Amino acid sequence: MNISRLLSTLPAWRPVLLRRTSSHRPRSPLVSDHALFAATLALGAMAALTAVPARATLGEDVKTVEVDRQQVRAAAQVRTLSKFTVHDLQSPGGAIVHEYISPAGVVFGVSWGGRSLPNLRQLLGAHFDTFTSSPNRQEGGRGHLVVREGKLFVESSGHMRSFHGRAYLTDALPTGVSVDDIK
Repeated sequence: MNISRLLSTLPAWRPVLLRRTSSHRPRSPLVSDHALFAATLALGAMAALTAVPARATLGEDVKTVEVDRQQVRAAAQVRTLSKFTVHDLQSPGGAIVHEYISPAGVVFGVSWGGRSLPNLRQLLGAHFDTFTSSPNRQEGGRGHLVVREGKLFVESSGHMRSFHGRAYLTDALPTGVSVDDIK
């Protein structure tokens, strides 16, 4: 029997070779670029949906701070300054929210920083719709966003795993408090 004829009847068994890309990551022929993109997108969506909830609501009573702290299981620290009080909350995931409380017990400003963006709907409360529909949105490079609409000011910037921002009500700032105090 002819060997070449015998080999031609067998299924084509070839070793699967992994090729290298410019990032020196071995590529499997079983996983396409589209599958990798879809998996990355799904993980990003899951991270966004499970983002750490925000704590206090802008313009509302200080009582919302403790309820939200317990819900998130955040470590809290309270700093009393001469013109306002700051509640510093740190979630187990490392996100930090600073809540600025006036002597009247109203949240007049919040700032945040960490690996995930807080839930701005909860953070801004009744002011969220004003924030999203404002024609006075200034978007800059690298994810920088500034919104000035009436008494609301929101500034947010960041990229994956590093978000920072602040929001405050200009008419709720206690006497003698500067917007630079909200960091």
